[in-house]
Amino acid sequence: MAEAVVSFAVERLGDLLIEEASFLHGVTDKVVEIQVELRRMKCFLKDADARQGEDETIRNWVAEIRENAFHAEDTIETFVLKVALRRRRGRGLQNILRRYACIFSELIALHKVGTKFDAIKTRISSLTTSLQTYNIKRIEGERSSGNETRQRLLRRSYSHVVDDDTVGVEGNMKILVEQLLMMESSENRCSSSSIVSIWGMGGLGKTTLAKKIYHHGAVRRHFECFAWSSVSQQFNVRALVQEILIKLMPPSPEQRMEIEKMSDDEVVKRVYQIQEEKKCLVILDDVWSTEAWETLRPAFPLHKASNSKIVITTRNKGVASHADPRAFLYQPKCLTDDESWELLKKKAFFLTNDNIGPDPTINMEEMGREMARYCGGLPLAVVVLGGLLAKNRTLHDLERIHRNIKSYLMRSRKDNYKQQDSVVSDVLALSYQDLSYHLKSCFLYLAHFPEDHEISTKALVRMWVAEGIVSKEDVGEGYLAELIERCMIQVGRTSSHDGRVKTCQMHDLMQDLCLSKAKEENFLEIIGATFQQVETSSSSTVTLLTHSTLDNIRRRAIYLDQSPPTKSTSTVAEEARVRAVSNNNNKNEDVGDINVKLNPENGTPLRSLLIFYPPKGETVHWMVKKLELKKFTLLRVLSLEGLALGENLPRAIGNLLYLKFLSFKNATLLRFPSSIRNLGCIQTLDLRFTHSSGEPISCFKMNEVIGRMKWLRHLYLPYVNFNVGKSKVQWEKLSNLETLKHFDAEQWDIKDLAHLTSRLQKLSVKKLKNFKELMEVILKPSHPISSSIRSLLLSDIATKMEEIDLKQLSKCQHLCKLCLVGEVSNLPKPELFSPNLTELSLGSSKLQQDPTPILERLPNLTILSLWHDSYIGEEMFFSPNGFPRLKVLSLASDFVKRLKVNIGAMPNLNELNIVNCKSLEKVPEGVRYITTLQTMRIHLMSKDFIQRLQVIDGKEGEDFYKVRHVPSITLIDDDLVTRSIHP
Repeated sequence: MAEAVVSFAVERLGDLLIEEASFLHGVTDKVVEIQVELRRMKCFLKDADARQGEDETIRNWVAEIRENAFHAEDTIETFVLKVALRRRRGRGLQNILRRYACIFSELIALHKVGTKFDAIKTRISSLTTSLQTYNIKRIEGERSSGNETRQRLLRRSYSHVVDDDTVGVEGNMKILVEQLLMMESSENRCSSSSIVSIWGMGGLGKTTLAKKIYHHGAVRRHFECFAWSSVSQQFNVRALVQEILIKLMPPSPEQRMEIEKMSDDEVVKRVYQIQEEKKCLVILDDVWSTEAWETLRPAFPLHKASNSKIVITTRNKGVASHADPRAFLYQPKCLTDDESWELLKKKAFFLTNDNIGPDPTINMEEMGREMARYCGGLPLAVVVLGGLLAKNRTLHDLERIHRNIKSYLMRSRKDNYKQQDSVVSDVLALSYQDLSYHLKSCFLYLAHFPEDHEISTKALVRMWVAEGIVSKEDVGEGYLAELIERCMIQVGRTSSHDGRVKTCQMHDLMQDLCLSKAKEENFLEIIGATFQQVETSSSSTVTLLTHSTLDNIRRRAIYLDQSPPTKSTSTVAEEARVRAVSNNNNKNEDVGDINVKLNPENGTPLRSLLIFYPPKGETVHWMVKKLELKKFTLLRVLSLEGLALGENLPRAIGNLLYLKFLSFKNATLLRFPSSIRNLGCIQTLDLRFTHSSGEPISCFKMNEVIGRMKWLRHLYLPYVNFNVGKSKVQWEKLSNLETLKHFDAEQWDIKDLAHLTSRLQKLSVKKLKNFKELMEVILKPSHPISSSIRSLLLSDIATKMEEIDLKQLSKCQHLCKLCLVGEVSNLPKPELFSPNLTELSLGSSKLQQDPTPILERLPNLTILSLWHDSYIGEEMFFSPNGFPRLKVLSLASDFVKRLKVNIGAMPNLNELNIVNCKSLEKVPEGVRYITTLQTMRIHLMSKDFIQRLQVIDGKEGEDFYKVRHVPSITLIDDDLVTRSIHP
């Protein structure tokens, strides 16, 4: 990771030389010298990074390099900030002597910063000379440490070693065996691939599943020749292909000698020929990269005529799909809680209630199930836990392991190099080690977020950009997709119309790894309040840091609770946990200790500050009051989401001139934070705060604030009612704006939108007086918005929208998402909608004619929401082949009595939501023919309607047969009683 830090520093110094050329004139050569020195050192850091686990001296050397790289960047940015502030104060000065004084002070500052650069270069040079002392070598390519080599050897798989104690693999085996044995008719050959790919995160049981298939009776009878090869991260192509050839033949001693004499090309060709001549099954276990597959591809016949099959196991979905776009991709599921418990019992068979032991009050099964649940459904973790329990059978040992399970599963080998219990950590760490330095930083940034926190991917990518971890949002989205493909993070909610990932989460054990690595690399600090135990894999808290470390922290997350200030947290015995401590009378000492953590003496290095406050409070948290933002002058990211912030935000926020991401989403504010008007670098500004009193918030300075932010890309205006007075926003200055949400047409003139540029892609407007007036602005011939707008949401439209006006939307060729809340006379013909429309929401439209004959002909529509009063008729008709691409349908109506769904309607529907349709008589008969339906939500419906869909005491309701095929059904009656059905 030190290589990553230095690489970033080299790039950042280059950027600063360009961006701040006017400030750095006179010390440019010194910055370039440091940049060259760091670039030279990068080659040595490959070796040093790999050997950190072997030698504490090397770890300290790497840490010094990292800190000097950071120091160089901080020195430049602090100098530039001081000069910028001095010049800003100097504007308008009439006295020429004061102007000369300003110039003179800049020269002094330039001399001082030059001296600092000399000192940094001297320190880096000194570290370079110590390379020979530590025997650190120059490495241009990749280097494997002894620790990494040992890990690969431990992970190497052998086909003859089969684990009989498995749970939950039968269903997986059946699916995969069917794929391998698929009939070799010409029809099947055209549609199927020679490759079956099993992918998923480390420890999921991919290799175990592949072994089960490899030894399956039907598979052994079907194929003639078999070969198993463990690829791993580093391998010799010749040796691996030759190994496959020997297993497929198998050769006589004379033939083996001939094979040794063959050229590389001849070996590859012979392997290829054997697979063409016979039915062969080749397992390539643990393929890490597309490059690895490309080097092996020439040995495998992938054409349709071949009867041979290749099974690939990989942690990377990108590898799985790259091998062959037609390949069958399969991701095994994590174990359920019951399956985890069954597997744990097989490994630690004494964990039953029959073996209660000396204390009958101890329920062994309950304790075992709780430990199994912590494994998060990861088979490897359950197996490791079982092995640990099998060796520790006393009640004292079991209680100790139960108490410290996280520590035992993820223990670092630095605690005990010969420990075998760290296998889970080792396996997951391999995925981390395989990441590029950009991806490592993106991954470690996730350590900010609390366990099980649903992370907004938009916000995450924008934080990466704000910090400079990635250059652009589309690059960040690509990195996010790669982390998902590598199974480092898990997909949360997705967009139904385009599949885009909206939220993501981390597996508990992967999050432990992330926290552990973040602590090792001094990547961030987490301050947890008394209720929150923030631990890494070695069970030491991230909170407890030395003063010198605190002064060098670049990222911080604060987890708040509603406790009063308490005595300083402290380590307890070897576990070093954060304990809940009792109140102490000496509050001044308590607050002073907290101040050290919240406000270190040197806050300059801090780049990101995220504060989390799960239980929403009404009063300003005491830790927020103590936070001194003025110290964090180089801060880039500040998230205050969900916090109670009171009447005044700290004025010091206006001095955070480098701030690029600022979010008040769901925070409680009593006044608009006008101090943010100085944030000239801001890129994302989320003002969706709330207001407890219900009275409009006075935002008289909002116009002045927004007009200054020329680099603003994403602007989210308040949810709440607010009053901006008579002043106007200079919208024309926001030339980089891409997102504008909650534009209030009562506060600003809708014609002001004409000043926005072609960068605008997402626009939402509330309290719109006249739809026609907006369309005149958007479609103005000289105005480019119509060519760029992709998402348009209009709410509280005061006047009826006429069909002739709605027709104008067809000119917005790239419009994908449209939401209209207001009365509509008639819908235009299908061809007069935007051709790319994928998502449509209508509310309060009061349409008198059934809208489905028009809407079902929209070719790309995937999400349709018809909310209250959108249609005031009694019957809706879904015709055969209508809505060909629709995936999500949501209905809410007080008027509709009957839904008629013909066979063949909505052939791709995945989700059906029926909400508060009080007049609806029954679920339509045609639902039973929608075989693609996966989810149904029947919410706020009458008890009689709900009962007809239930199975009560084994007796099916009269409408149950219509929904029997749907895997997930949620029922909520008008008393808010929730029931889930899984037919």
